[in-house]
Amino acid sequence: MIKAIDSAKQIICLQSFLIQDNAIIRSLLKAVQERDVKVFILSSAEARLKETIEEVDDFIKERYIQLLDNKFKNHFVHRTAEGFHGKYIIVDPNTQPTGFLATNNFTENGFTKNPELAVELNSRQCEDLFKIFVYHFWEHSTDEQTADNEFAKVKAANKFVLPKLENILLTSPNKSNSLNETLLASINNAKKTISFSTFLLDKNIGLVKAILDKAKQNISVTLFCRLNEKQFNEQLKELLEAGIQIYFHPLTHSKSILVDSIDGFVFTANLTANGLDKGLEVGLKLNDQQTEDLKTIHQSWKDTFPTKAVKVANVKDMEEIQVFKDRKLLPKNLLEDKKEESKKIEKVADLLLFLNQIFVIKDNSTKTLRVKLTAEIEYLPAKYKVNGVEKFERFEILEVEEDKGKKTKVVVINSKFEICDNDKLKEWSTLKIYSANPQRKQSSTTN
Repeated sequence: MIKAIDSAKQIICLQSFLIQDNAIIRSLLKAVQERDVKVFILSSAEARLKETIEEVDDFIKERYIQLLDNKFKNHFVHRTAEGFHGKYIIVDPNTQPTGFLATNNFTENGFTKNPELAVELNSRQCEDLFKIFVYHFWEHSTDEQTADNEFAKVKAANKFVLPKLENILLTSPNKSNSLNETLLASINNAKKTISFSTFLLDKNIGLVKAILDKAKQNISVTLFCRLNEKQFNEQLKELLEAGIQIYFHPLTHSKSILVDSIDGFVFTANLTANGLDKGLEVGLKLNDQQTEDLKTIHQSWKDTFPTKAVKVANVKDMEEIQVFKDRKLLPKNLLEDKKEESKKIEKVADLLLFLNQIFVIKDNSTKTLRVKLTAEIEYLPAKYKVNGVEKFERFEILEVEEDKGKKTKVVVINSKFEICDNDKLKEWSTLKIYSANPQRKQSSTTN
């Protein structure tokens, strides 16, 4: 963009919802002061002068006012209207047209940090976009910056009409919505896959409903967006429930749609009523190479975005989850915990109770609880062996002679005893238990 601005000879037209002081502004000033290039800017200044700016965290109202006073005033022709949300720049549209349509605002974050998209325009696209700029500059602007840094109200010229557009998709205050119509038609024709990115969405608008319907028809749908608690709870949970894969980056601001890896679109509108039914938004259908590039970008986002929403997942497959706390998304480690218990056992009933006790994972910070139980069982005396030979398999009933010639039934287990044997042991729960293992301990470890 700066290279195009530095080569400008006559006129530059720029529209951006948000504008901050950056290298673009410095190049525009240089074009005006050194080459007498005329610079026209459309923005949404009223929204910028409000206390809260939804789309950017680092917007400072005082700095914006300084920008208007020190650099816009007496240099640029600057008009505004509240719904002007497009982002693009056109250089010398009547002679050697160069232009770019972008998803980012003309801010530092928009150019250096956010996941954003921009498309270099061909001459026909520049021509259509210039027509859009001229029409809205004269017919839909509401305020113009004056020499004393105030904004004066302006009236529609009532001289321009919006011509038929062949190369640019548009949402306009005059109810032209070729952007919404074209995107919706492509979504409705989807056969295999849809992937899309947005800053905001509204699940109740027609386009998002159409995407939801496709997901419910087992078409693979992927969404790239910014994660905040309100949007997730109010908008995204239903998409997740429908099977849409949702990937998050904290600075996502791009707007794009890719259908069946064939139809690609880049645009400035959020997937909301304001973006697709009102205001001033622009977009375009990509050519084959641009569509292939968008496919590559979407795949890279899928591979690199730090967070993914999950409808169902095995806890054992995750090391960390993220949860909302105080309106912030914070990481929470899922830890492996261990527990050990040892107990002297005299009767079969004691063993059953010991091995069948229930262990509860203490909270959602633990993904695995490994429990080791050691039952200390009396070793079977040699006099109770059959002819001095250990013949026991897993467990057996043995009738032994106690004191005074009294015979008693006991249960003997060997080192191969497993907890799954306990159903058979239930019959002998009142009997005394012995181990054939001279170490006198039987261990069982479970998860």
